[in-house]
Order: sequence, then structure tokens, then C-alpha cells
Amino acid sequence: MIFFNDKPKSVTYQVKSGDTLYSVAKKYNVSVDALRQANGMKNGAILSIGKTLIIPSDEISMMSEISDADIERKKHLNIKENKPHKVQRGENISSIAKKYGVQTVTIQKLNGLDENSVLKINQELKIPPTRTPKNIKSLKDTASAMGVSADFMLGVKRIEDGHKLKDNEFHYESYTDLKGSNGTKTVGIGHKVLKGEKETLSNKQEVLNLFVKDMLKMEEHLRAILPNKYDKLPVPIKEALLDMVFNKGTEILSPDLIQDIKNNRFESAICKMTNNKSVKTGKEYSGLSLRRLFDMSTASKIYNGKIPKTVINKAQEVYNHGVQLLKKEHPDDYKNILVGYNKDVQTFWGDKIKLVQA
Repeated sequence: MIFFNDKPKSVTYQVKSGDTLYSVAKKYNVSVDALRQANGMKNGAILSIGKTLIIPSDEISMMSEISDADIERKKHLNIKENKPHKVQRGENISSIAKKYGVQTVTIQKLNGLDENSVLKINQELKIPPTRTPKNIKSLKDTASAMGVSADFMLGVKRIEDGHKLKDNEFHYESYTDLKGSNGTKTVGIGHKVLKGEKETLSNKQEVLNLFVKDMLKMEEHLRAILPNKYDKLPVPIKEALLDMVFNKGTEILSPDLIQDIKNNRFESAICKMTNNKSVKTGKEYSGLSLRRLFDMSTASKIYNGKIPKTVINKAQEVYNHGVQLLKKEHPDDYKNILVGYNKDVQTFWGDKIKLVQA
């Protein structure tokens, strides 16, 4: 149970069976040390069921440190620190990024460069750490590697699979979803197969490792867009941004949305997580409306169930428009497809969204 003290936005939490300091700290995006200090607890203290804990932040506070999450992540990540790179003849930022297994945009931001910058021979470039997954055996491990919730990673898998596979089943063979990816071959969990890449994966571990690699790339892009900010964001906001970029690249993030995130205007930011247009064609799709509803509901977890009316109203608008698109896209089978569409929306939003009945 969650209680609110007399002071505005001050939160307390009543300990339930199975709770630990770490699980409560992770739930509210604070460090274990901060939680322990706020409650006058010593190292090794054991929580008792029914005990009321003071949460040392409001429900959408910024994390001043994420050391505990970092510890969990390092169990599933190899992190190699890279020395500065001296540019050789014939090299460009893209080739250097590929050499170190990092993203071009990260090298650019780290060195104050852009896509038009010309490198000079012997010029020294700062290179970010190279991060690769390790010990990834389950979806829970992928979540630990990314510092996000297992429910989020499972949600991404389900929506990428179109709910056609069981949670323990995976796409080992590449497939083509013409409407969802403009004919791009996809394998594993939403991995777009690039030229020269494998179209067939061998086992579950290979699928999950590829999933983490893709998510790490998205995280690098977000850190470049939100320098010194992304790592301090509440976990639900990180998750929503990760999925948006994983789904359609950084182009899907509008300048206004990014500015809201930078200024902690999370309610306004969530109301801008509505881009349902294909990056390539500019055409709106009902499937992208559904994906944005997933992202908005994910980000809204910062409110612990007390979602602002403005956010719910915006989600209702996105849903209503998505249904209109669905009717245009599937005039002959609209009613049958709407049933599944509504089931997904209800999974994301419960009874907060008024559904159109077939």
C-alpha cells in the first residue's frame, strides 16, 4: 500500500511479504543507501511486514545515484574502457565507431562533432566504453542488463511478436512484416536484419543477446540526445523512450518531447509520446498508435496508478484515432481485428480507456 504524508508529494510505503530494501528502492528509483538513511536503518537491517518506510523522493523524482542498478547491470554486461583513438588515413567516424562497437552519434557528441565534421589525420577522439552482454539466459537477464523492469522487456517482446508467440518462444527464422516494417526482414525480438547479417538465429541465448545489443545501441543514442540526463531519469520514462527509439529510431522523438524530458516536465512529455507516423513514408498506422499507447502507459507508471487526467485524455485521443485508422486499413475484417486491438489496449490501460465495441 502507498500512503501520502501531509507534506506535498512526500511518499511512504508499507512493507509487504517478500519486500527487500533493494526491491523497494528499485520500485521508487532511489538508492538503497538513501532509503536506509531516510529510515534510520543500519546495514543488514531486515524489513518487517507492515513497517512504514519513508521514500526519500517524490513519485517522479530524479535519481541522484543509481549505484545499485549499476551493480545489477554489471552482472550482465562486459564494459571495456577505451583509450583515445588517433585518426588514421582513410578513417571516418562511422568506421571508427564500428571498430570499437559503439555508435557514431556517441563519438560525435563526446567530441563536439556532427555529421558534417571532417576528421584530420592524427586527430585524437574520445571513445565511449564498449558494452556487450554476458550471462544472458532469460528475459529477466535482459532487463537486469538494461536496468529496466522484466515486465517492460516482456511487453516489448509481446508487442514485437504481435502476440503470436508464447513468452518462451522466439523468431529464430527471419520474417517480413510488410505493413509494420516496410518490407524489412526481422528476426529474434524486433531485430531488423541489415545487409550481411544472419537471417537465422541458433538458439534462445543468441536471440536474447541480440535483443540486449539492440537495446544498448538505443540507450547510446538516448544518452547522446540527453547528455547527463538520461541516466538520472525515472525508470518508467527510460523504458518508454527506449521502446520508442527501438521501434522507430530517434527521429520519432520530437524536439518538444525532448525539451520536456530535459526540464522534468514528464506529464507534458507523456502527452507528446503520440507519433504514429512511419519514419520512411510519413503515413499513419493503427499499429503505431497501439505502440504509442504502450509507451504512454509504460511512462505513466511513475504515477503509481494516480495518472493525471490530461494523460488519460491524450491516451483516449490516440486510441480513438487508432481505431479510425484500423477501420480504414481493414475494412473487410475490421470487427475481428478490433477485438484483438482492444484486448491489447486494455492490457496497457485497464478500464481507464473507453473502448469502441465491434
